Amino acid sequence: MARIDELRAEAKAMQAYLEVNVGGGDVEQYIERLDTLGVYYARSGAIHAEVVGLIDSAIAKAMGDNMELIATLPASLVQKYIKGATAELNGLERWIDRINASCNKQCDNLRTLISYEKQRAQIL
Repeated sequence: MARIDELRAEAKAMQAYLEVNVGGGDVEQYIERLDTLGVYYARSGAIHAEVVGLIDSAIAKAMGDNMELIATLPASLVQKYIKGATAELNGLERWIDRINASCNKQCDNLRTLISYEKQRAQIL
């Protein structure tokens, strides 16, 4: 479980960064944040892939460890059993997926703000 805790801590740090509002029209600050978000975007994609792999491994382990029980259950109960066995990882996977999407959206927004500031500087 140590790896899951490491991934959760990394996601928590990214989430905290994403929740900071950048304002004031400082283009240099926008560019610096855009650069950092690009790193977080790539890292959250890599973490997401790792968590999906951990989910697949957890499913295989749950199936292998409980094959006799699973063989007696209807498919709908097997799905619920697996969902329960991987609930923690599934929650982490969804969270990291949303972090990844937020990085993308914030990058788009920052590029728009940078373009706006460039246009405004030309007008003035």
